[in-house]
Amino acid sequence: MKKRNVKSIQGRQVVPNPIGPECIRVTKVYDWVVLTNRDRNKVQIPEECFAAIEDARHEGNTITATCSEVAGTRSCDFIGATPANIPSVPGAQIVSLAFHVHIRVIFFCNGAPLPGCNFVVPVSFMDEVILCFPEGTEINCNIFDVQCTVVLNQMLGDMVVLDVTMCKDVQVEAEVKLEVEAKFCGPRPVIPIEEDGFVCPTPRFPQQCPTFFPTLNCDCQGAADFSGEATITVTEGTLIPPLGGTTTGQLDLTALVCDQCTLSGSRIQVTFIDTLGPTPIGTPDADLDQSFTFTANDFNQPSCATNAAGVVTGLTATGTGVITPAGGAPENATFTLVLTDGDPGADIAFLTINGSTTDVTISLTSAINLGLVVEVGDCDRFPV
Repeated sequence: MKKRNVKSIQGRQVVPNPIGPECIRVTKVYDWVVLTNRDRNKVQIPEECFAAIEDARHEGNTITATCSEVAGTRSCDFIGATPANIPSVPGAQIVSLAFHVHIRVIFFCNGAPLPGCNFVVPVSFMDEVILCFPEGTEINCNIFDVQCTVVLNQMLGDMVVLDVTMCKDVQVEAEVKLEVEAKFCGPRPVIPIEEDGFVCPTPRFPQQCPTFFPTLNCDCQGAADFSGEATITVTEGTLIPPLGGTTTGQLDLTALVCDQCTLSGSRIQVTFIDTLGPTPIGTPDADLDQSFTFTANDFNQPSCATNAAGVVTGLTATGTGVITPAGGAPENATFTLVLTDGDPGADIAFLTINGSTTDVTISLTSAINLGLVVEVGDCDRFPV
């Protein structure tokens, strides 16, 4: 039996968004540590500045100083590596690295910059760290934070002491091709001891937007299609009992739930044209026109039904949409759609629509409603 206007709903499709393993080219991280250096460096005060400081002090003025990183001067050099004797890590090496930054020092007299006392000095740290550093990988080192303080109470002649803290990120990397499922990771603790004092913060990734990306895949997917004469129930109005009831007419129903296994690939469109007066099959129609259209515009995640063998044979979808009765205004409505894939010859589509004044019940079976086609299938998130 040929299905009309319904897309294929197989779980793994080439277009537009297949679900399954992917091969990607990426930079693989073989090892990752965060290092902290804090040291006091004695730096030379320029001769002109030192003379100005001494003159200001002799006159009873207050001398203060600040130091700060010069933007764009961070650098890191790989010095060399020697094997580390760690039996459980055959590729372990003792890696030597040099980290450099320029620091700007400014002296002030009573809060005002002292002439000739704005100068830049280089600061470097040498580090040795044990890393998993197999042949074919590269070192990628980076300084991600620098803090500096001038220790004025430790001025030694024309030398000033700078208290510098440097936070560094060291990764061992290589370009590889991977088939992966992944989640965020973090650096491991430094081997063999942790540094005391200032603790560098762990690098953080930007916050994601889980409410709308990535989209949540469905566990199952389904489709139904019918066009032909059908007997349904339509009631309207706020009277008790409401107007209408069982009626016969031309019904066109198309439903896709989680097409391509994504919730956004869902739609329901229903058009019903009521046959007024007596019908060929003897349905007791009244003169009331019970025609309507319905379009779903929002879907919840469907629930899936399986048979004894664990095969998905049915689903239930709920959501909201808009129903427009004949001669009436559009109404917000809720819906429930139940699909059963009972091949051969036992397909079922059951749809209820509840608006503010209009309620609809559509119950179709392939045994009675010739031309009804229902398909329900599983969505394979990842192959086992």
